[in-house]
Amino acid sequence: MATTSYTQPQENLQPVAQTNPTQVTQNTKSFGADQFAVEPFAQPFPFDQQSQESAAFRQRFGDWLGSQETPAQTRENLENRYGYQDLTENYLRTKEAGEDVMSAIRATPENVLSRGSETIMTQAQLSNITNKEVGDLMKTYTQLGQLNEQQGRRLAIVEQNMNTAAKLEMAQQQKMMTPWLQEYQDNSVMQAREFTGWSFASQLELNRLIGNRDAGLQWTNAESNRAHALSMQENAFQNSLEFMEKENEYAIEFWE
Repeated sequence: MATTSYTQPQENLQPVAQTNPTQVTQNTKSFGADQFAVEPFAQPFPFDQQSQESAAFRQRFGDWLGSQETPAQTRENLENRYGYQDLTENYLRTKEAGEDVMSAIRATPENVLSRGSETIMTQAQLSNITNKEVGDLMKTYTQLGQLNEQQGRRLAIVEQNMNTAAKLEMAQQQKMMTPWLQEYQDNSVMQAREFTGWSFASQLELNRLIGNRDAGLQWTNAESNRAHALSMQENAFQNSLEFMEKENEYAIEFWE
């Protein structure tokens, strides 16, 4: 019986080229991080970035505070503007002069009696001298009293004006501080949201679930579990926000 031989084509006898199964080609699929729905709270929190941003804010805020007048500097500038120190010194000098005159008035009878003890002046003559000297001193004391009263009224007006001006200065600084306080609050909220993953979408979803319940719609088990998870996440956000605000306040006070 005759046999028939079969010869394969030469190209079929060549070794098949091996391919790298991990090589990305048009026929292979690449699995990147963007293809996985990773919740923000499951991702590492950027503590270093948060620390740098907080430090940068405190530095900028501190530089701004350093450029503002302190209450003591404001007071000094207002005193120079209104001549407060000169008015105060004049008022005190006049008051002291009046007190000295009053002391002299009280000492006059004894002084006159001492001067006339070795003379032949009568008691009536001594009394006349005493009354004359006391009368002259009383005129001086009255004049000083009137002058001191005028100075006191003027000083009180100046102090009132200074207090009003100081309040206006402080109010202006508070107004200028508003953007800084708003940025501080925004940073705290942003950091708390990043740390806990509590987003606006989460808030809207929780509001919707609560709204449905309040409207009389009964939650399914899945909705109940979801509402509980969102509530826990919201509580974590509030606690984190409170902690960060206290931590930042301490850091700013320490920096100052």
